Amino acid sequence: MPQKTIFTARRLSASTFLVNEVNDVFDENPFLYAILVPSANTLVLVDTGCDGRSRTPDPGVTRVRDFLERVPVGANGDRPLNPQGQLGYVVVLTHCHYDHILGVEQFAHDSQIVASGHDPSFVSPENLPKHSLCAPLDLPTPTYTPTLVPHSSLLSSPTGTSLNLRVLHTPGHTPDELALWHEEERMLYVGDTLYECAPIIFPSEGSIVRWFESVDDLIALVRDADSDGGLLTRINAGHQTAGEPAMDVLLASKAFMQDVVSGTEPIQRRWQKRGDTFVEYAQKGGRFSLQCPERLVLLARRSPI
Repeated sequence: MPQKTIFTARRLSASTFLVNEVNDVFDENPFLYAILVPSANTLVLVDTGCDGRSRTPDPGVTRVRDFLERVPVGANGDRPLNPQGQLGYVVVLTHCHYDHILGVEQFAHDSQIVASGHDPSFVSPENLPKHSLCAPLDLPTPTYTPTLVPHSSLLSSPTGTSLNLRVLHTPGHTPDELALWHEEERMLYVGDTLYECAPIIFPSEGSIVRWFESVDDLIALVRDADSDGGLLTRINAGHQTAGEPAMDVLLASKAFMQDVVSGTEPIQRRWQKRGDTFVEYAQKGGRFSLQCPERLVLLARRSPI
């Protein structure tokens, strides 16, 4: 009988599995990614999810680490992704929002935790409760000490073996947003920078201006990677979108945001949230939508894009 769990997993590439935490109490259903690097005796985990806070009655396995180490995955030959924890972990946090970090304490005692070094004060211990949104939601803020890495850093295992993964700073959604680039497999992990079929949400600390700059950098990277006529780059987000053609998703999301800033896309609704006036835009057909403080749109309209 299959083991009960709140996680599902499917293979995206030779080394990578999408791990989806489903039916969480926040309705986030976050996408996590397990990248197996046996040559470095390492499993790279991209984000850690909601720490098993589930609506599912009798949910079974709710800790992502237990899922990785104990629950058989059909797409992995009916073996767990990391049987009995044989591989060490490197955990990459795409940004500090609660639905991406609540499970991090499962790894903090024995694993390297990687985060963006773009704005160290944003993720400092004194600011993390607010910026993670844990404090506004009355959630305990996880305790961990991240390694804040520079832009374009290559990741290594704790023993110094290359993981062939590059960290890119992509501020916009948050100041600490990062992307992870796996050139060999042409896989791009973008966190909450963009995704399809659910609102892209900017918090008060976000910047649409910086978002455009980051997306342009990612478009340039993908264009260069795809120019050799080989394997096309695929994009993997923190929600909804995984394994899709990267250039198509990047260009389409940028076009939608340009319509928002130009005023072509109308406001669907307006409301108050945490002292800000928020607005929502929704593309016809539902592929892209946006929720953000209205002042971020107004600031972008005054800036050259």
